[in-house]
Amino acid sequence: MTVRRNVIGWLFLAPAVGLIGLFTITPFIQAILLSFQSWDGVSADAPWVGLENYAFIAGDRVFWASMRNVLFFGIVGFVAGNGIALGMALAVNSITRGRTLFRTVFYLPGVLSVVVVGLLFSFLLAPGAGVVNRLLQAVGLGGLQQNWLGDPAVALPAVAAVFVWFHWGFGFLLFLAGLQDVPKELYEAAALDGTNAWQRFRHITWPQLAPVTSIVSLLTLLAALQIFGTVQVLTNGGPGYHTMVPTLAIFNEAFVNWRYGSAAAMSVIFGGALVLLSVVQLAITGWRSRS
Repeated sequence: MTVRRNVIGWLFLAPAVGLIGLFTITPFIQAILLSFQSWDGVSADAPWVGLENYAFIAGDRVFWASMRNVLFFGIVGFVAGNGIALGMALAVNSITRGRTLFRTVFYLPGVLSVVVVGLLFSFLLAPGAGVVNRLLQAVGLGGLQQNWLGDPAVALPAVAAVFVWFHWGFGFLLFLAGLQDVPKELYEAAALDGTNAWQRFRHITWPQLAPVTSIVSLLTLLAALQIFGTVQVLTNGGPGYHTMVPTLAIFNEAFVNWRYGSAAAMSVIFGGALVLLSVVQLAITGWRSRS
């Protein structure tokens, strides 16, 4: 009976497993093989070059600069993105009137397309007549005006801020759902004990949100590390390579420089880093759930 049940279960899973194998595992294996070849994307021949592509990447300053930049995006998304999303969820959960309105407004950025967000912030952050610089001038803070997307010193933080604004809605909804699942009896008992708001958050809200926090953190971190469209539309990796990210570097290597072998090698290195990060995050999540 158990064997039959297992066979039936695998039969139901077979279509999904087949699709995963066709569209995920097979391309991944092909990318690994291509990383040891030299191919321009159109030639019939793709000669085997061994580790030459990896040796090329080892000295590629653009790719490693993109890895440093995406680490910055990951830290900003993890800390600022999750912090803002949690703060908004706490604020909305604490009110009774207008909750639907604020929930809609806070989630609204997430429904916009990457191109719309890029064009919107290109207009807002324009160096001359941009809205942000005009507002700073209007309130007497003209000394803070910047070429937000053209100055190497501020371009990366500016794009990171756009990313946080664009992606905080998803974390906000998950945190809000988690807050609404916290038993009200815990807060009532804590209030009878004379605890303040910070103590209730620290000893009730935060522990109860641990599973949601782990999920939101992992998804936000992976989204930040795989950022592509926002950077491409806003800066295309510039000025210089100060906002270059690995996904855009891989895209340029393949479809601009026509070096598919080295682009595949970049993909393997970057994909391996993402897998390692996911394993570490899941291990930390499992350790926290057992403690």
